[in-house]
Amino acid sequence: MIQIRRFVFIFVVFLLFCGTVEDVKAESDYKVGTNSLNVRAEPSLTSAVIGTLPSGTEVNVLDIQFDWAKINYHGKTGWIASHFLVGGSTYDTKKASLVSVAADGVRLRSGPGTSYPIAGYTTYGDTFTLIETKGDWKRVRLSNGNTAWIAGWFVSSNQESMKIAKSPETLRGKTIILDAGHGGYDPGAIGIGGFLEKDFNFNTAQRVKNKLIQAGAQVIMTRSDDRYVGLQDRVMMSQAYPSSVFISLHHNAHKNSGASGINSFYYYPADKNLTVAIQDQLNKQTPMKINSVQFGDYYVLRNNHPQSILLELGFITNMNDMSVIQNNQYQEQVAESIVQGLQNYFQ
Repeated sequence: MIQIRRFVFIFVVFLLFCGTVEDVKAESDYKVGTNSLNVRAEPSLTSAVIGTLPSGTEVNVLDIQFDWAKINYHGKTGWIASHFLVGGSTYDTKKASLVSVAADGVRLRSGPGTSYPIAGYTTYGDTFTLIETKGDWKRVRLSNGNTAWIAGWFVSSNQESMKIAKSPETLRGKTIILDAGHGGYDPGAIGIGGFLEKDFNFNTAQRVKNKLIQAGAQVIMTRSDDRYVGLQDRVMMSQAYPSSVFISLHHNAHKNSGASGINSFYYYPADKNLTVAIQDQLNKQTPMKINSVQFGDYYVLRNNHPQSILLELGFITNMNDMSVIQNNQYQEQVAESIVQGLQNYFQ
């Protein structure tokens, strides 16, 4: 009887041992790519170390949270630094959160803000693993293993980066400043049903940005979310790229609910051809009524460099215009029209 109990005990211990080995050496193609990798209780460098994995250990990644990979370790949940893993195509292309730089000469900083010291520079097309987001700033993993912060308005997601590779880069080398009008405590016009102009402006700008990136353009957004940006700040951002094209996106309003259609404005006479090129495409690709190209004495045009235009993409105080503006298809048509208009202008 004692021998049977001893055999059962040894057999149970053997099963438990095998189970723990399988937890670490799971059926996976991920391997530890450093000499010794700490396993932590939580996804943080300040969390307690509960074990280590030697180089070449196979691991089963259960989840990815920024720069950390969740694994089973001896029957417990453990976390390891994901950038020390090698192999695993699923992790590389799907689970890893990547950002791609969408501008040239972008500064890397030691913290999430312009007041932090410059840690280096990066340029258009560089891709990094995203570690965390803090407000408008992204913390990324550099090729040397260190980390740095980059302004979020200078990067695009990995999905956008994949689109770039698949699309003809007809606007490669061109810098486009997209100015989504109003924002934050400045709602712009208030339309039928209480809809705010600032929201339409931003949503349209995002779609235009995506199309421009696909066409290879360098895109700078004057605002990357719902925040207030002064007119002077918008102009200063544009003037930092004197050879760029500045496009300010708005939606119109009028006390006369019969007012409708798209209006396109320029200030410098030399910009009329650019305005016409884009307006022609809006006329061809959208169902909206097209009004004439006009001179516009707007601050963001008057105080800006040449190649600056302003588009009013319909009246949110007109019932028919609003039914079109609220349609996602219309915003896509606007984005296509702007890209095609720019391509025609630069030919």
